[in-house]
Amino acid sequence: MNFRSEDGRFVPIEIRRRKGTRRLKLTLGLENQIVASAPLRTSDAEVLRFVEKQTRWLNQQLGKAPPAIGLEAWLQQTPQLSASGDLFFVRIEDGWMGRSEYRFAEGGSVVLLRPRSGTGANLRALVLNFAKDALTCRVAYQAKRLGLSYAALSVRDQSSRWGSCSARRGISLNWRLVLLAPELQDYVILHELAHLTEMNHSAGFWALLDIYDPRRRDHEKDLNALSSQIMRVGRGGAG
Repeated sequence: MNFRSEDGRFVPIEIRRRKGTRRLKLTLGLENQIVASAPLRTSDAEVLRFVEKQTRWLNQQLGKAPPAIGLEAWLQQTPQLSASGDLFFVRIEDGWMGRSEYRFAEGGSVVLLRPRSGTGANLRALVLNFAKDALTCRVAYQAKRLGLSYAALSVRDQSSRWGSCSARRGISLNWRLVLLAPELQDYVILHELAHLTEMNHSAGFWALLDIYDPRRRDHEKDLNALSSQIMRVGRGGAG
């Protein structure tokens, strides 16, 4: 099921029927697909009629949305990864037939990515491994600096969140944090570490985060401006 945009694209329509949903609602997913949230018994025909009524709005949203982009294309366009509070230049070695690996080269200023020759999935898995190593070290560093302890850390492919902190003191981070500038990566980490003390977004939480990151308002603004674009990197067919 597709919607034809005014520029001639066929945009997939993803229907999500859920018990308790009272009315039809349209949003754009991170693969720039149309997501129709619908009551459980809504037919495909009803969804299509609703989509057609929202043609003008959908074309406006599709026109504003950043493109979904593959990870390799992103790294060719923006060859940088963040780790340890620094920004490293990235070079991808094509045709590597050994086991996928990354290493630091040129005096530590370059991250050399060696995905085993094959599909883009190998590069994605390699960057995810890099992200797990980099974020594990950075969270440990910041927690030690602040005198905090956490129970566990996971680095995953969240659908839209940069991070979260559970009541059991487990922190989860989005691997795409390594695509951000170091100060924005640190902002997210410090945000989740602040939740170890304040499990909410109360005034006390923001006051604590202001201590952890005195420039948190600037960082929050910059992150909000970038999120829509970077959350679309490496999604679905974009690789």
